[in-house]
Amino acid sequence: MELKKDDDAAGVSRRDESETSLCYWIAMALLCPFIYTVVSFYVVVLVLALARASETIDVGDHPISSVVQLVGAKGLVSALAPGAAAASPAFDLLMRVDNGHIFDQCREGGGITVSYAGVPLAQGRTPSFCVGAKEAMTFTVNATTDGSAGVPGDLFRLMSAERRWGVPQLEVRMQLGRPGWELYAWSIDLDG
Repeated sequence: MELKKDDDAAGVSRRDESETSLCYWIAMALLCPFIYTVVSFYVVVLVLALARASETIDVGDHPISSVVQLVGAKGLVSALAPGAAAASPAFDLLMRVDNGHIFDQCREGGGITVSYAGVPLAQGRTPSFCVGAKEAMTFTVNATTDGSAGVPGDLFRLMSAERRWGVPQLEVRMQLGRPGWELYAWSIDLDG
Protein backbone atom coordinates (compact mmCIF):
# COMPACT_ATOMS: atom_id res chain seq x y z
CA MET A 1 0.00 0.00 0.00
CA GLU A 2 1.39 3.30 -1.03
CA LEU A 3 0.90 6.51 0.90
CA LYS A 4 0.66 9.85 -0.89
CA LYS A 5 1.13 13.31 0.42
CA ASP A 6 -1.78 15.62 0.05
CA ASP A 7 -0.80 19.00 -1.31
CA ASP A 8 -3.54 20.84 0.56
CA ALA A 9 -2.93 19.23 3.93
CA ALA A 10 0.82 19.43 4.32
CA GLY A 11 2.31 16.41 5.97
CA VAL A 12 -0.93 14.35 6.15
CA SER A 13 -0.80 11.07 4.24
CA ARG A 14 -3.70 9.13 2.78
CA ARG A 15 -4.26 5.80 1.01
CA ASP A 16 -4.41 5.22 -2.73
CA GLU A 17 -8.12 5.16 -3.76
CA SER A 18 -7.61 2.38 -6.32
CA GLU A 19 -6.88 -0.29 -3.68
CA THR A 20 -9.69 -2.07 -1.86
CA SER A 21 -9.35 -2.93 1.75
CA LEU A 22 -9.37 -6.37 3.30
CA CYS A 23 -12.55 -5.45 5.19
CA TYR A 24 -14.32 -4.80 1.90
CA TRP A 25 -13.47 -8.30 0.61
CA ILE A 26 -14.55 -9.95 3.83
CA ALA A 27 -17.85 -8.05 3.78
CA MET A 28 -18.48 -9.05 0.16
CA ALA A 29 -17.61 -12.68 0.86
CA LEU A 30 -20.21 -12.72 3.64
CA LEU A 31 -22.92 -10.59 2.03
CA CYS A 32 -23.00 -11.92 -1.55
CA PRO A 33 -24.19 -15.45 -0.70
CA PHE A 34 -26.81 -13.94 1.61
CA ILE A 35 -28.01 -11.55 -1.09
CA TYR A 36 -28.17 -14.34 -3.68
CA THR A 37 -30.13 -16.51 -1.22
CA VAL A 38 -32.65 -13.74 -0.53
CA VAL A 39 -33.10 -12.95 -4.23
CA SER A 40 -33.47 -16.66 -5.06
CA PHE A 41 -36.06 -17.06 -2.30
CA TYR A 42 -38.15 -14.19 -3.69
CA VAL A 43 -37.89 -15.58 -7.22
CA VAL A 44 -39.16 -18.98 -6.03
CA VAL A 45 -42.00 -17.33 -4.08
CA LEU A 46 -42.94 -15.30 -7.16
CA VAL A 47 -42.95 -18.39 -9.41
CA LEU A 48 -45.10 -20.33 -6.93
CA ALA A 49 -47.51 -17.41 -6.61
CA LEU A 50 -47.85 -17.18 -10.39
CA ALA A 51 -48.41 -20.94 -10.65
CA ARG A 52 -51.13 -20.81 -8.01
CA ALA A 53 -52.75 -17.80 -9.67
CA SER A 54 -52.78 -19.58 -13.03
CA GLU A 55 -54.78 -22.42 -11.46
CA THR A 56 -57.54 -20.01 -10.50
CA ILE A 57 -57.57 -18.20 -13.83
CA ASP A 58 -59.94 -19.97 -16.19
CA VAL A 59 -58.37 -20.01 -19.63
CA GLY A 60 -61.31 -22.02 -20.94
CA ASP A 61 -59.42 -25.28 -21.43
CA HIS A 62 -61.14 -28.19 -19.68
CA PRO A 63 -60.77 -31.95 -20.13
CA ILE A 64 -63.14 -34.19 -22.03
CA SER A 65 -66.22 -35.17 -20.06
CA SER A 66 -68.87 -37.69 -20.93
CA VAL A 67 -72.31 -38.86 -19.86
CA VAL A 68 -74.13 -42.10 -20.55
CA GLN A 69 -77.88 -42.65 -20.62
CA LEU A 70 -79.73 -45.95 -20.74
CA VAL A 71 -82.18 -45.80 -23.65
CA GLY A 72 -83.36 -49.40 -23.59
CA ALA A 73 -82.76 -52.77 -21.96
CA LYS A 74 -84.04 -56.19 -22.91
CA GLY A 75 -83.39 -59.78 -21.99
CA LEU A 76 -83.23 -59.12 -18.26
CA VAL A 77 -84.88 -62.40 -17.31
CA SER A 78 -83.62 -65.17 -15.10
CA ALA A 79 -81.50 -67.72 -16.89
CA LEU A 80 -83.65 -70.34 -15.15
CA ALA A 81 -86.93 -68.96 -16.51
CA PRO A 82 -88.72 -70.72 -19.37
CA GLY A 83 -87.81 -69.14 -22.68
CA ALA A 84 -84.59 -67.62 -21.30
CA ALA A 85 -82.60 -69.32 -24.04
CA ALA A 86 -84.10 -66.87 -26.53
CA ALA A 87 -83.47 -63.82 -24.34
CA SER A 88 -79.99 -62.52 -23.73
CA PRO A 89 -79.27 -59.17 -22.02
CA ALA A 90 -78.87 -56.23 -24.38
CA PHE A 91 -78.61 -52.51 -23.68
CA ASP A 92 -78.99 -49.45 -25.88
CA LEU A 93 -76.84 -46.62 -24.53
CA LEU A 94 -76.69 -42.99 -25.56
CA MET A 95 -73.21 -41.50 -25.07
CA ARG A 96 -72.52 -37.77 -24.97
CA VAL A 97 -68.92 -36.55 -25.15
CA ASP A 98 -68.13 -32.90 -24.36
CA ASN A 99 -64.77 -31.54 -25.46
CA GLY A 100 -63.81 -28.83 -22.99
CA HIS A 101 -60.45 -28.27 -24.67
CA ILE A 102 -59.71 -25.29 -26.88
CA PHE A 103 -58.51 -27.67 -29.59
CA ASP A 104 -60.03 -30.65 -31.44
CA GLN A 105 -59.89 -34.10 -29.84
CA CYS A 106 -60.01 -37.46 -31.62
CA ARG A 107 -60.24 -40.93 -30.07
CA GLU A 108 -60.09 -44.41 -31.51
CA GLY A 109 -63.05 -46.64 -30.75
CA GLY A 110 -63.01 -48.74 -27.66
CA GLY A 111 -65.00 -51.21 -25.65
CA ILE A 112 -67.97 -50.84 -23.33
CA THR A 113 -68.93 -53.28 -20.60
CA VAL A 114 -72.30 -53.19 -18.83
CA SER A 115 -72.31 -54.94 -15.44
CA TYR A 116 -74.65 -55.46 -12.53
CA ALA A 117 -73.15 -55.99 -9.07
CA GLY A 118 -69.77 -56.56 -10.70
CA VAL A 119 -71.02 -59.29 -13.06
CA PRO A 120 -70.62 -58.40 -16.76
CA LEU A 121 -73.93 -58.68 -18.61
CA ALA A 122 -73.15 -57.21 -22.05
CA GLN A 123 -70.37 -55.71 -24.12
CA GLY A 124 -70.22 -53.32 -27.04
CA ARG A 125 -67.89 -51.14 -29.11
CA THR A 126 -67.73 -47.37 -29.39
CA PRO A 127 -67.02 -45.80 -32.74
CA SER A 128 -63.92 -43.72 -33.39
CA PHE A 129 -64.75 -40.04 -33.17
CA CYS A 130 -63.46 -36.49 -33.41
CA VAL A 131 -64.95 -33.66 -31.40
CA GLY A 132 -64.24 -30.06 -32.34
CA ALA A 133 -62.93 -27.50 -29.89
CA LYS A 134 -65.55 -26.66 -27.24
CA GLU A 135 -68.10 -28.89 -28.97
CA ALA A 136 -70.10 -31.97 -28.01
CA MET A 137 -71.25 -35.04 -29.86
CA THR A 138 -73.68 -37.85 -29.19
CA PHE A 139 -73.58 -41.44 -30.42
CA THR A 140 -75.33 -44.68 -29.59
CA VAL A 141 -73.78 -47.93 -28.46
CA ASN A 142 -75.47 -51.32 -28.49
CA ALA A 143 -74.11 -53.65 -25.82
CA THR A 144 -75.07 -57.30 -26.24
CA THR A 145 -74.01 -60.68 -24.96
CA ASP A 146 -72.21 -63.35 -26.88
CA GLY A 147 -74.66 -66.21 -26.52
CA SER A 148 -75.42 -66.35 -22.81
CA ALA A 149 -79.10 -66.74 -22.03
CA GLY A 150 -80.67 -64.48 -19.44
CA VAL A 151 -79.22 -63.24 -16.16
CA PRO A 152 -77.71 -65.77 -13.71
CA GLY A 153 -80.28 -66.86 -11.09
CA ASP A 154 -78.72 -65.32 -7.97
CA LEU A 155 -77.96 -62.08 -9.78
CA PHE A 156 -81.53 -61.92 -11.11
CA ARG A 157 -82.91 -62.32 -7.55
CA LEU A 158 -80.65 -59.49 -6.35
CA MET A 159 -81.69 -57.34 -9.31
CA SER A 160 -85.39 -58.02 -8.62
CA ALA A 161 -85.02 -57.16 -4.93
CA GLU A 162 -83.15 -53.93 -5.69
CA ARG A 163 -85.79 -53.01 -8.29
CA ARG A 164 -88.47 -53.35 -5.59
CA TRP A 165 -86.41 -51.10 -3.32
CA GLY A 166 -85.87 -48.65 -6.17
CA VAL A 167 -82.07 -48.78 -6.19
CA PRO A 168 -80.90 -50.95 -9.11
CA GLN A 169 -77.67 -49.60 -10.60
CA LEU A 170 -75.94 -50.70 -13.76
CA GLU A 171 -72.22 -50.13 -14.02
CA VAL A 172 -70.97 -48.96 -17.41
CA ARG A 173 -67.26 -48.86 -18.19
CA MET A 174 -65.88 -47.41 -21.41
CA GLN A 175 -62.26 -47.86 -22.48
CA LEU A 176 -61.30 -45.52 -25.34
CA GLY A 177 -58.35 -46.08 -27.62
CA ARG A 178 -55.55 -43.78 -28.66
CA PRO A 179 -54.18 -41.32 -27.87
CA GLY A 180 -55.18 -41.43 -24.22
CA TRP A 181 -56.34 -45.00 -23.50
CA GLU A 182 -58.87 -43.39 -21.21
CA LEU A 183 -61.21 -45.30 -18.93
CA TYR A 184 -64.58 -43.85 -17.98
CA ALA A 185 -67.05 -45.40 -15.52
CA TRP A 186 -70.64 -44.55 -14.61
CA SER A 187 -73.40 -45.89 -12.42
CA ILE A 188 -76.81 -45.50 -14.02
CA ASP A 189 -80.30 -46.38 -12.83
CA LEU A 190 -81.63 -49.53 -14.39
CA ASP A 191 -85.25 -48.36 -14.27
CA GLY A 192 -84.83 -44.69 -14.88
